[in-house]
Amino acid sequence: MKKRIVMLLLVGVFVGGLVFVDSAPQAAEKKQKVITWTGQSSLPAGMPVSVALQDLSERVKKVSGGRLILHPKPAGSVCPATQEWKAIDKGVLDFAAGGGSYMVPIVPFGSILSQRVGAKLSPLGHMMWFETGGRDLVNSWYKKMGHKFINIGGLHGLPEGWIHLNKPLKGPEDLKGLKMRCSGDGGIVLSRMGVGAVFMPLGEIFENMKRGIIDAYECSCPAFDYKMSLYEAGKYYYLSPTRAPWEMYEILVSRSKWEALPEEFKAIFLNCLKGTEITYHALLVADNAKAVEGFKAKGVIVENLPSSIDDAFIPEAVKYLKEVAAKHESMNEILTSQLKFEEMWKNLYGLPSAGK
Repeated sequence: MKKRIVMLLLVGVFVGGLVFVDSAPQAAEKKQKVITWTGQSSLPAGMPVSVALQDLSERVKKVSGGRLILHPKPAGSVCPATQEWKAIDKGVLDFAAGGGSYMVPIVPFGSILSQRVGAKLSPLGHMMWFETGGRDLVNSWYKKMGHKFINIGGLHGLPEGWIHLNKPLKGPEDLKGLKMRCSGDGGIVLSRMGVGAVFMPLGEIFENMKRGIIDAYECSCPAFDYKMSLYEAGKYYYLSPTRAPWEMYEILVSRSKWEALPEEFKAIFLNCLKGTEITYHALLVADNAKAVEGFKAKGVIVENLPSSIDDAFIPEAVKYLKEVAAKHESMNEILTSQLKFEEMWKNLYGLPSAGK
């Protein structure tokens, strides 16, 4: 009897061992399941936005232990450049860096997220508006509009250079008749000032300027422009923050994919994104001054935009934004929020005078 009991115990241990051995790989496999997302930058490879997405992917991979993998592609790899937000809506992309003015006119407030024309709020001020309520407001409208993406952050940049061209500017009359690459609200305001505004992705500017398809353009801040070798595409470079006081590339993600992420991965993603955002901004601050000197060293004449052009541009910009806000509830609500925050910032910290 005792022998029989001992044998039964041994069999039980043996079978239990088989179950344990068989289930161990399954548990390990379940534990090591990898989530992979595909994304795209709205700019070419090597540009700050694309570099930032790569930085984000490396941070997320490291902190998640390889369980959450982001595959960021440069502009045009998966969908046409600047159309990344549409690709998320269609389920082609899981995340992207872009949006903003590229979404106008489908999203009326797109441009005032990425670069509100005529604003006096600093890039840091805009970042704080976005962090303290702006993002939630924007996401509520994305949902109301039926878009399938949400904003989880932004790459906050510096004021853009105002214009590159091959002739000097003395006043607003010199803008009339120019064929100029420009985007969003800035392009519309410039067209109202007599500019022949056309849009094209940033990666097409150099060639089109060289071929004479355009004879002026705006691109980004000096650091961006220098890295794109735009010192070879325009003898004059005028600086002023009035056309684009800040520049933000939205980090958009698929709402359904985001909601399906485990809470741990959401926390990893968001914390890694904050690190990327600060690094991105700091690098542009450091590189801008060097870039301006670099343009000068290449023979480009770099000057402040004539004040008469600013004086003509700002009132037209304010007028245009009011017109859009009167037509679109979304634009009105978000613009009002920005203006209230701008007033608060002015009272506490002061603002540049005359947009400068």
